[in-house]
Amino acid sequence: MEKIDKYQLIAMTILFIIGSSPLYQLGIEVNQDAWLVMLTGMLAGLLLLFVYIYIQKRNADKSLYQILKRHFGRWIGTLLAVAYIFYFVYESMRNTREFGDIINVAFLPSTPLFLLMLIMIVLSGYAVSKGIEVFFRVVEFLLPITLIGYLLLVIMFVSTNLIHLERLLPILENGVMPVIKAAIPKVISFPFGQVVVFLVFWNHLNNRKVLTKVTVLSYLFVGMFLLVFSILNLAILDPTITSISTLPMLRSVRLIQIANFLERLDPIIMMLIYIGIFVKMTAFYMAAVLWLSQLIKMNHKMLTLVVGGFIYAISFISPNLIHHLWVGFEQNLKYHFPIFQIYVPLLLAMIIMLRSLFSPKRKRGTRPSPAAKKNGQT
Repeated sequence: MEKIDKYQLIAMTILFIIGSSPLYQLGIEVNQDAWLVMLTGMLAGLLLLFVYIYIQKRNADKSLYQILKRHFGRWIGTLLAVAYIFYFVYESMRNTREFGDIINVAFLPSTPLFLLMLIMIVLSGYAVSKGIEVFFRVVEFLLPITLIGYLLLVIMFVSTNLIHLERLLPILENGVMPVIKAAIPKVISFPFGQVVVFLVFWNHLNNRKVLTKVTVLSYLFVGMFLLVFSILNLAILDPTITSISTLPMLRSVRLIQIANFLERLDPIIMMLIYIGIFVKMTAFYMAAVLWLSQLIKMNHKMLTLVVGGFIYAISFISPNLIHHLWVGFEQNLKYHFPIFQIYVPLLLAMIIMLRSLFSPKRKRGTRPSPAAKKNGQT
């Protein structure tokens, strides 16, 4: 079995959750309280993360596919596994199309969309064909580049006096409930609930004792990172402008102008977003290939082309970026993704807990030994 170390897991967790999230202003329907939506979603997602970790800890040497078969039975478990394969493929497709549309709209309007997406899927497919170890090592290399890039953006925002924190006031003008409704389940589903895919990779960790610590600390770090960029978008653009911007972070970056020569820094943010999208779409792509390989007993390298071709083909479903984003934020995050990210994992965790409480082995362990009975002990 291929192995990954804790540093690779840290890098993967951070870059995966970042993905394309900084580009959007999640929870903007509550205006200046959108940053509280991000905070609420992060905290709720943290509870969900502990559910995922509990599932993995109770089945330390198994992937999610094996866990589903073990606890739901052969037929239901296999059916759920097939459903998860389609979920992983669909998530990968969304990132492929997202990359193509963003580049096409913002930078290369004359370049055919099919060519941009083809480049993305070929690069991702190559990474998938090389296996988990190689992919995680590449992600480990990309982490410092990404963090330095975002840090430079923050420094430039501060140095150009673009940040006006008074735009975040008043706080909770309409109460707490609008914030909670905006965060659950949408912000849980994107980006925090997508961590469910790590149930495919966690059993490859070479030191499973550090799983909880490494994953939770990485999650908290990236959660605070996304919170900072949520605040930046609101404080730079104003909630009103942010609410009508398709890609508010890109609009914020375009406002940077230092000494009349350092401006138009769009390529920097797009490079950073490309790294995030590449990591996320490849993780989902790889998860789908690995699961299908286990399901039909075929070499994962042979399936890389098949799955990649299918992802590429369904990437043309949406007619444009606006429709693609509407389906994602208004349909998938509310109704579809929670099935795989919240409902099935919660049900699985409950089954695991009940089985551990009422298993014959546990019952035998609670009975007093014959020697104890003889001595009158209980």
